[in-house]
Amino acid sequence: MAKIYGKLVQLTALLAITSITYADDDAFSAINNSGNFWQKFDVDGRINLDADHFEGIYRADNLNITQKETETRRARLSLKFSPTDNWSSKVQVAIHEGSDDYQLKDAYIRYEGFDFADIKIGKSKEPFGLETTTSSGNTTFIERSLASSLSLGRSKGLNFSKSKRNYSWSLGAYQVDEDGNIKSEGDNAYTARITFSPVNRDNSYQHYGIAYSQRDLLGAEYELKSNGGVNSALDFLDTRNIETTSLEQAGIEVAWGRGALSFQTEYQQLNINAVDSEKNASYKAYYGQLSYFLTQDHRPYKKGRFANLKPSSSKGAWELAIRHGVLQSIEIGNANKNTDIEIASTTLGLNYYLNKRFKIMLNAIETDTTGIIEDGIQTEGSAVSMRIQLKI
Repeated sequence: MAKIYGKLVQLTALLAITSITYADDDAFSAINNSGNFWQKFDVDGRINLDADHFEGIYRADNLNITQKETETRRARLSLKFSPTDNWSSKVQVAIHEGSDDYQLKDAYIRYEGFDFADIKIGKSKEPFGLETTTSSGNTTFIERSLASSLSLGRSKGLNFSKSKRNYSWSLGAYQVDEDGNIKSEGDNAYTARITFSPVNRDNSYQHYGIAYSQRDLLGAEYELKSNGGVNSALDFLDTRNIETTSLEQAGIEVAWGRGALSFQTEYQQLNINAVDSEKNASYKAYYGQLSYFLTQDHRPYKKGRFANLKPSSSKGAWELAIRHGVLQSIEIGNANKNTDIEIASTTLGLNYYLNKRFKIMLNAIETDTTGIIEDGIQTEGSAVSMRIQLKI
């Protein structure tokens, strides 16, 4: 992968030289123009403050006693720099998320001078799934669905993409790094996503998409974890580590919206190809959700994902939502103590948007499981979560 990555850097440098050489305007003059230079920078950030109350399977001691936790779920700062019309870059840092002082989330440069595709090189989110591709600041619920347990996250690599009003496509080659699920570095990963929107007007849209990813792990250990949609709670799903040769993942996505009402659903399947074929495992996850605005507002959809909402009134916007999701094993082999695993969760949500920068979210969650907790211990749990979100 190091050789491939070196070639990608050389390609990016070549594109930079080419774009400046054939630019219609003087790129260097534009950068050195003191009156415009600082306008080429854009700084923004986001803070999520969460409070969770949960019991049952969400607790490490599995008791029907409410446990209360508060945390800074996200504190992120982004710097964007666009020296010319065709070139842009972004660096995003997460501060004090989890146990780390900081994490580098995004770090990439993008070239948009070609008609056929935009080119991005660096660390960025892999293009897989509608819910995952949509920024966490623009999702309907506090935490993403159970399908996010199969999320690919961010990786270093090269991506080609194009987004128009009625379609989008994205194809990337990435390096498999150690993360929360993968215990050591692997080889290469290839991820692709295509979306189509036959209807896409101001307050009405249809969305259809498919995605596929293959990751070569070269024997690295892999485990699947889930906290059931409560970030400060226990990961009650935590499979055994499996020495894995490769992962294959596919997904389909559908969304529909008309005025205040919207619907969204996805299905994803993960196949774990183990070094020992008897430990091969497969999981599937799916969810469906409905959202309805009590005010004259609608979910803004743009180019294959959902965007930030700006309320139509100075009094803000109110949204009601419900989601049901399932994560279950298709085949486990000898990868886990039990032969069948299922998590089913229903979430009710109430959101208040004061403006495009400030949002308050309230979720009530009921979860039931099969095959995770031993006999004699309860298999269900409930939680109430609240979030205050501020964008700067």
